Amino acid sequence: MNRDESRVTVPLDRAIEVARFLECLTRSIDRIGSRMAGGHADAETVDRFIDEWLIGPQASRARRVLWDAISQVIGEEAVEGIAEAVPRFPDAPPDEVGRLRQELSAGQKALDG
Repeated sequence: MNRDESRVTVPLDRAIEVARFLECLTRSIDRIGSRMAGGHADAETVDRFIDEWLIGPQASRARRVLWDAISQVIGEEAVEGIAEAVPRFPDAPPDEVGRLRQELSAGQKALDG
């Protein structure tokens, strides 16, 4: 099977659920980061957000939506293999994080320059 040509289908309501969670997570982390930069939040604020908003369980549900759809195309065993190969904190960040860090840095330099 050519993975580049395969399609994964997620029901619209589930896709919206995942997108809403990611939107909430992204905007909330950005807001907390801005507050931290201004001295109005700290690591405790991040902990409180994660705890009060049940970020772990919400992320787990979003992950399940995607893995369930992917497993219908490539199978449960392949999904398990992919999941096991994913780095986890406190492991070193994966290469994708380094590339994103460089992209963000270059974008910031372009704005500053």
